Amino acid sequence: MNEMPLSFAVQFGIKKINRHGTAFKPSMGRFIADLGMSPGTSGVIALPPERERHQGYDLVKLSAPDVPSLEITVDDLWVCAKEHYGLTAATIAAGVGGVPIKKMHLGHRIQPGSSKYTNLVSHYGLKFFPMTTLSRGSTAARVAKSTFGTIRVFGIVGRAMPFVAVGLAVYDAISIGMCAYGL
Repeated sequence: MNEMPLSFAVQFGIKKINRHGTAFKPSMGRFIADLGMSPGTSGVIALPPERERHQGYDLVKLSAPDVPSLEITVDDLWVCAKEHYGLTAATIAAGVGGVPIKKMHLGHRIQPGSSKYTNLVSHYGLKFFPMTTLSRGSTAARVAKSTFGTIRVFGIVGRAMPFVAVGLAVYDAISIGMCAYGL
């Protein structure tokens, strides 16, 4: 839509209305002044006159919507986050478990073509449960191998952590937001 001054827009609109058979001929100066927004209104609608009054018009002024002010502080969000998470040592440890760490720092060999990174879930799973694998040849093992590249249980869990983290982050954001807004 093209932008134009109010006076041109009004003239254009009146011509368009009159083209469709309505006899609308207001005093332009007064009509433009009446359309000017007064404080506390969000818009004005001009209704064409009835058939016998060609000079008049009716104005409907729209008031600004009464939207409540949502004053949320960082303290409100912090209280809701503490309530949502509990912020226990277990929660923090679970969050740290998915952080990528260089394999060299943990003493792992880097196989050709593999990633240089691992996470603590995969590391401790390999360290304490190295033989915990899915049954070879099973459907679960084939799906895990094609999806995650391994059949080690903790390797699968470690590689799935980023995807789970995104889903949990969305849930957390919605839950904390609802708490902060008092829903």
